[in-house]
Amino acid sequence: MSQPSHWPLPAGSSRLLLPQNIIGHLQQHPFSRNLYPIAYGHYLHAVGHRVRRSVHTDHLLIFCHQGRGSYRTEQHQGTIEAGQVLFLRRGVAHSYQSDPDQPWSIYWAHFAGELVGHYMDYIGLHKDSGSPLLSLHNWKALLPDVTQLLNLQHQRLSQERALFASTLLQKILIHLPLLRKEEQQNGAAFNLTTLERFMHDNSHRALELTDFARFTGISTHHFSKKFRQLTGDSPIRYFNHMKIRQAQSMLKETSHSVRQIGQTLGFDDPYYFSRLFKKVTGIAPSAYRQEYADSDKLTGLE
Repeated sequence: MSQPSHWPLPAGSSRLLLPQNIIGHLQQHPFSRNLYPIAYGHYLHAVGHRVRRSVHTDHLLIFCHQGRGSYRTEQHQGTIEAGQVLFLRRGVAHSYQSDPDQPWSIYWAHFAGELVGHYMDYIGLHKDSGSPLLSLHNWKALLPDVTQLLNLQHQRLSQERALFASTLLQKILIHLPLLRKEEQQNGAAFNLTTLERFMHDNSHRALELTDFARFTGISTHHFSKKFRQLTGDSPIRYFNHMKIRQAQSMLKETSHSVRQIGQTLGFDDPYYFSRLFKKVTGIAPSAYRQEYADSDKLTGLE
């Protein structure tokens, strides 16, 4: 397969290469052999990301959701911006890179399968004609399925989950022609799952209400009101609680200091982070880590 880039992953980014035995299973299974992922991931604010391949042994899609980049093949070249999807077919030499001034954030997948050509034709990307780039009107409608696909990276990769990943990727591709035609409803509503993915991907930043409203495309007043109706909570409180849940996992699973964990989650002031952690959980971060370590000893896990 064409190896994904070894670009160093910053906070919020992820990359999964499926093991060869799992790929072999997907190649043979009737539910997946038509189209299946080989590797996929998410690169967030990908400063310095660039790739050049003279030999390309599988198919690749790049879905840009923020910033911009550029690409070149023997027949085509151009830019890719938020809301656009780039397809690079197997056998097509290519290069692409993130823009130095507006670095892109991209979801990507290397994939293969017996009927990839049919999927491409259905999408409107015919082999010997037209641009490899799609522009989507309502591209945020893709994010719930993209989120499900990415979340599988955090679970043990069984054959069943790999089949599910294959089904999700097929669904995403089949969805594309609809999203080329549908007009976005100018912020009439927003999808909470999509917004939660945005929050999770940006948990290393100190976002404000205006950032969330801008992402959904509606006014801050309307956004805040709608968010409270859906969650019963304010956007910033909800975002901070999400960060604290991540901090709890990091305290249990890593040896990073409290200060390091706070900085990773966008809190430059370690005292504010500790106060917020205690306010949400009822216990200080260091005490929480010690309590978890003690419980492990009692259950014989250490």
